[in-house]
Amino acid sequence: MDAEQEPDSQPARKRPRIDLGVGERKRGKSMFGIVLGTLNKAKIEDKERNASEAAKKRQMIDQRLQAKLRKETDSVRRSEEAKKDRNLANRKEEELQLKDSIYKLRRTHLPLYSHFLCTSDDIQSIDSMEDQPSSITLLALPTRSHPPPLFYLPAILTAAQEAFLEKRKFKVKEAAESEWSTFRGERTAGIDEIKELRLRVADEDARKKKEKKDEIEADEKNQISKDEEMTSEEPKTSESKAEERDSKTEEKPEERESKTEEMEVDVGTKEESGMRADDEDAVEY
Repeated sequence: MDAEQEPDSQPARKRPRIDLGVGERKRGKSMFGIVLGTLNKAKIEDKERNASEAAKKRQMIDQRLQAKLRKETDSVRRSEEAKKDRNLANRKEEELQLKDSIYKLRRTHLPLYSHFLCTSDDIQSIDSMEDQPSSITLLALPTRSHPPPLFYLPAILTAAQEAFLEKRKFKVKEAAESEWSTFRGERTAGIDEIKELRLRVADEDARKKKEKKDEIEADEKNQISKDEEMTSEEPKTSESKAEERDSKTEEKPEERESKTEEMEVDVGTKEESGMRADDEDAVEY
């Protein structure tokens, strides 16, 4: 029993702690200081770079490029909108023309069918027209069937047939006029919408022409200013060259005097040397 309890009686071993000495701490602080110094130096250099003339020029160029990019994107967006408006106006105009031709045809031809009887008509009483109060049913042609419905007009009409035709003529004409007046209001609204779309397209085209004209004028002005600068620089360069040439050709009075004195000295020395040579060559008698 004592042997079995012996391992439990031994104390647990503690994990040794890492002792950071003063040197390690100082080293960590110095490394941290170096990092901060590097960051501060980079910050200062960045400020100096931004404050320099080249940085200002770069910033101005960036601003110009951004403004140009915004202008181009806005122009492209407006062009796309104008293209959509143009296509929409064309489509609405075609639809309106098609509807106009259809309603005109219905207004002129459907009342003509009301002058005839149809094999599908139920002529039992005069009150049978009251069962068709809607203009849609009055203006609708008979449905296809087998055998197909036929329009006919007897030579002699009965009283019921005559009353039925008179009633249907009045109802069909009234329904056709009501349908045409409704379409006229729809057509007026459609025409106004098409005019508005066309006006927006025209405004966009005018804006494009104006921008193009302004760009051409700006390019011409820049070219004129460049030509003026070049012409103004040419006389300066010619004048500077002439001044240099004159300065080279012209001599100062002091230099002239020194040159004349040197020439006189040379002449004097030559004369003296000649006289000495004559003396030496002379024969003594």
